[in-house]
Amino acid sequence: MLEKILVEINKTEGVKGSMIVGKDGLLIASQLPSDVDAELVGAMLSAAYGAAEKACEEIKLGKIKQAMIEGEFGKALMIDIGDYILVVLTEDKINLGLIRLIMKKAIDKIKAMI
Repeated sequence: MLEKILVEINKTEGVKGSMIVGKDGLLIASQLPSDVDAELVGAMLSAAYGAAEKACEEIKLGKIKQAMIEGEFGKALMIDIGDYILVVLTEDKINLGLIRLIMKKAIDKIKAMI
């Protein structure tokens, strides 16, 4: 069922892939392009999210809600789901508001399953 939610997210224009990863780096589910090593990317993004989480605490921003890494060719958006992180990989030119809205709606469905 988690895969089905990710497939729906991936239907959004500009989305290249999505995944759910544990904050410990363990891959839970993924719908990424075949040339992407989901386990490796999941572990790296989990570590990056953990660093952002610690930074938010240190600079007194409170509990992290979401993070974004922006590269030359796209973005990795990450939203907290308790012990897990929902990750969406996008093209460079996307509607961030739409992607975030879709991610927030997906979180409710994901929380009901995990």
